Amino acid sequence: MFNKKEPEASQKKKRKGVLERVVMGVIVGGAIGSVVGLTVAPKKGKETRDYLKEKGKEVYGRGKEAGEKFMHEYGDELNAAKESTKKNGAKVWSYFKKKLLKRK
Repeated sequence: MFNKKEPEASQKKKRKGVLERVVMGVIVGGAIGSVVGLTVAPKKGKETRDYLKEKGKEVYGRGKEAGEKFMHEYGDELNAAKESTKKNGAKVWSYFKKKLLKRK
């Protein structure tokens, strides 16, 4: 009675939400870390810049990796949504265009 399986679409939605939060966490964490690093840096300017450059590369790499993972898992759904948006967007635009032309 209480052990019903969630529909697959619902499970995908939950996974997508978790991954989006992880990616956002990486981005926000990198930004916060950079600001804190600049404000409390005990090193000379060049050393601090080099350090931040390395950390920036690390954060970029993690973000890129997370983005690639996201695209691998959800690329098909995103492409389907993109195509549907193009198709339906053209219909909506056509409808409004006709309505606007009738007003003139």
